[in-house]
Amino acid sequence: MKLSAYFKELSKSYAYEIEDLTYDSGGANVLNARLKVKREQFKELLPMIDFEPVMVSPAFHKAFHFTDKAAMENLVSAKPGSFPSWKALAATLTLQPWAENMAQTALKSEGGAHFMLLTAGLEFILSGLGAAAATGEAEQSVKESDGEDDEDKDAGEGGEDRDLGEDYLSDQGFDRRG
Repeated sequence: MKLSAYFKELSKSYAYEIEDLTYDSGGANVLNARLKVKREQFKELLPMIDFEPVMVSPAFHKAFHFTDKAAMENLVSAKPGSFPSWKALAATLTLQPWAENMAQTALKSEGGAHFMLLTAGLEFILSGLGAAAATGEAEQSVKESDGEDDEDKDAGEGGEDRDLGEDYLSDQGFDRRG
């Protein structure tokens, strides 16, 4: 998957935001509870779509089903100004029923169509690349999935996969999760 510089940068922030929402300070997985709060506060968060969309987009985490991979790949390889219309892209995906009202609310606001394109793109990247998007190793991840992988490149002690967000946090002086 080839990402434009725009989506490459935003996908890193988005993956870190999802990672941040996933665990509490004790290491317990609280993603569903935190997403529920985001969804309940969606109208209050909506003004942020112009200057901090990555903070609002998680409300739509796991809301999309992508039926046309090529259309989504065209979106995430494009830069702003050359995106398709939301109406055209919406025809190539489906939303979970719980997300439809939020989407309609977003689309009624200024910049809402752009926000929905951005959010669909970020979810597509995250669903296709997972944690690799967080590290900026999206291109490497695609190569690895094609069979050109480096042995245990992202594996921790004993060969198990490490949470890639932990590297960032430990670099910032935080202790690793046990």
